Amino acid sequence: MLAIRPKDTQLRDTQQTVSLEKDGVEIELHGCAVSQRGLFGYWALVVCTAGLAYVASVWYPGMYARLAMRPTQLAQASYIRVQQGDKQLALERVTASPSDGSFESGFGESKERVECNFTNKTELRAFSFRHHCFVFCPTFNAFFAVSQWKDAAWTRGTATQVSGLSNNVVAQRMRVFGKCNIDIQEKSYLQLLWEEALNPLYVFQVASIAIWCVEEYYYYSAAIFVISLASIGSTLVSTKHTARRVRAMANYVCAVRVLRSNVWSDMESSELVPGDVVDLAEPGLDVVPCDMVLLEGNCIVDESMLTGESVPESKVSVVSGDHVLESIDVAAHTFDPAVSRHIVFAGTRIIRARKARSSYPGFSSDSAQPFRATAMVLRTGFCTTKGTLVRSILFPHATKFRFYRDAMRFVWCLAGIACIGFIVNTINLHRLGVSPGEIAIKALDLITVAVPPALPASMSIGMVFAARRLRKAGIFCISPSRINVASKVAVVVFDKTGTLTEEGMDVLGVQTVSQTLREFDELQTEPWGLENTSTMQDPGEDAKVGGRGLSVDVALATCHSLSIVDGTLVGDPLEIKMVEFSGWSIDERNTTSDPHETPTITACPPQSSHQDIRVIMRCFEFAPELRRSSVVTSDLNGRQLAAYVKGAPEVIRDLCHPESV
Repeated sequence: MLAIRPKDTQLRDTQQTVSLEKDGVEIELHGCAVSQRGLFGYWALVVCTAGLAYVASVWYPGMYARLAMRPTQLAQASYIRVQQGDKQLALERVTASPSDGSFESGFGESKERVECNFTNKTELRAFSFRHHCFVFCPTFNAFFAVSQWKDAAWTRGTATQVSGLSNNVVAQRMRVFGKCNIDIQEKSYLQLLWEEALNPLYVFQVASIAIWCVEEYYYYSAAIFVISLASIGSTLVSTKHTARRVRAMANYVCAVRVLRSNVWSDMESSELVPGDVVDLAEPGLDVVPCDMVLLEGNCIVDESMLTGESVPESKVSVVSGDHVLESIDVAAHTFDPAVSRHIVFAGTRIIRARKARSSYPGFSSDSAQPFRATAMVLRTGFCTTKGTLVRSILFPHATKFRFYRDAMRFVWCLAGIACIGFIVNTINLHRLGVSPGEIAIKALDLITVAVPPALPASMSIGMVFAARRLRKAGIFCISPSRINVASKVAVVVFDKTGTLTEEGMDVLGVQTVSQTLREFDELQTEPWGLENTSTMQDPGEDAKVGGRGLSVDVALATCHSLSIVDGTLVGDPLEIKMVEFSGWSIDERNTTSDPHETPTITACPPQSSHQDIRVIMRCFEFAPELRRSSVVTSDLNGRQLAAYVKGAPEVIRDLCHPESV
């Protein structure tokens, strides 16, 4: 099978460079194995230095890997050392699970797709770094992120077969992708205490307290100890509380109906794997548990949790020949607008799911062809758009702030002054004949005075109180150290209308163009009279179009993509106001006798006869690349067809006759 090497991966025997586009970083993977001699030497050094070597290895993570590990090939590596430049980010253990050959591995897009063949004798070797899971491909002797995985059938434009996934395929994919939930492991209080206590500033405090106790400064030592203990305790409680809130926000499990081995069954959403077929129209499924592509039916979703936009989005099923499955880039953070209109994202709320005739089998008791709103799972867990958002919260980009740089310069300046005083004081005390032990204590005491030991405790307590004040205002901070940086912010820039302005809008009026005078008419602030307003130069042209012609009030009432949910208009607030201004009523009705057919949107003018009702036959929603949207309308008999288009002025101008503009 032809395999193509991805451009962002440099393959070697012992190391590999991988670009994480979602996180915007490039990392290096180095294969490592435990060296028995090196491990013995490391622990011997820890014992000989009374634990100082261990503390140093915590401050400098690469120290342990260089002493206790040896380089090895990626295929035999038991650990992977993750680096970014010269800085080690993590040391992750490689796990191995058996393969039954049912996992068809393909990574990347069609032009740069890498096919990896796993046989029954091949082990699935994988490791996880910052919730990125990497699988080893023996064909290319390299690790690939599972977020790049794409079923071979999808590249051919084929969804999961009508019988669903088999149990063997599900079991194998579960080993690779894991549970379909965003489960953040909370650190225990003991782990948090250990990490906080090994902070260099707190280690310095412990050493200072020990020196003061030798000099019998018991009261001052006790005061600093109590303050530091309270500071650490407050930080631990605040960090633990925030971690629980983030976990509760990220983790979501619900009941879903899934097709597997030709049988529909109910199970928890955490058991889903990529390729599963799910019925979105089942009662109780309010929030989407993973990223899915809509295969049958249509739905309206609220994506405000991901995008911040309160306007509901309409999702439509894929159509054969659109090449949607082939063009889906599963590794991308966002999809192309032409593709995203078919994708329901994890974390979004389903406002309405409408069924359609399904090609997937029903239960044995179903006599007629079933109706469902089916969707196929694309990404699960941290591979989803929601998972990427949560990961960006847990692991924010390292940013260099001038505040931190100046603070470190201040500390190093104090440390330099302390070192100078240490040398001068040692020389003077030696000339006076003071014993070496007394000289050491006095010199070290000078360092503890030059660098304030209460500085970290004071900063921690201040950040804790600031975090509590923010929490009362509904603002949660998982990195309290960023509060100091936030205090230096002078300008905040928002990129959306509605963030600073009030919600909702009103229509001032409608201003049409007089084709005879070639100028704008007076602004009409009331809808009355618009029914007789035509935008055509020759009113006689109306007869060629039919009936009432292309009038402005019909354009206001029909040129939109609104939907009706529980008797309420749902969609763009501007379009809702436009319809309300027209005075027309919007309704849904079946144009056929089949109750399962998707109803059509109809617009009825106020106080008019049955023949004046307009039916929206086809709606072409707004396309960013075209910068316009349009509808095709007719009467109830399917006659008097008319098309209405709206969009950017320069786009509409190009569609019109030049003499009419």
